[in-house]
Amino acid sequence: MIILVVLLALGAVGFGIMAITFYNQAQTAEQSVDRQKAQAVAAAIQVQKTNDDAAYAKASESPFRSYTAPVGDGSFVINFPKDWDGWVDEEQSGTNVDLILNPDFVQVSAGVNGLAGCVVKLIEEESSQYMSQYASYVQEGQMHQANITVSGIQGYDLTGQFSDNRTTRMVVIPVRDKVLVFTNENAKYADEFDEILAQAKINP
Repeated sequence: MIILVVLLALGAVGFGIMAITFYNQAQTAEQSVDRQKAQAVAAAIQVQKTNDDAAYAKASESPFRSYTAPVGDGSFVINFPKDWDGWVDEEQSGTNVDLILNPDFVQVSAGVNGLAGCVVKLIEEESSQYMSQYASYVQEGQMHQANITVSGIQGYDLTGQFSDNRTTRMVVIPVRDKVLVFTNENAKYADEFDEILAQAKINP
């Protein structure tokens, strides 16, 4: 009987020691996993910070900033000089986007906008219908029409005498059932207008 009690006591002690050992091992393993997770999170944060810093540095070095249209309007991107000012009106119908870009300020006097370096409009109208209003002017020689490609999409480049007495150049790009119209009103900024056209990103 005494021997049985002793054996049971030794077994209990042995199981206790094994339980403590396994518990310590489990705690050590859990702590190791937690450390690995913490290290992975820290590494991911560092990578993100590095990427953010690089993106910020690139943006700071670029002489341009951008306007991105709403998703419903095709998310097109217009890059323009970062020292220019901008004004935009976004609507659900008609002219969906009306973006005015100009050095320093977009000026308005007596309810009339000053001549702008670049005006970009997204208009709900088929390109053929939109261009029909200029057909007679082109035929009569008051305007010159040429082909142009913007963001890989072929469009129309109009120059000459416009009836609004504001426009000096207009570029019309078909975008599905709409047109994206770029207008240069102030010929002083013709070079910047060309650069805006060159950097535009349009989803066909």
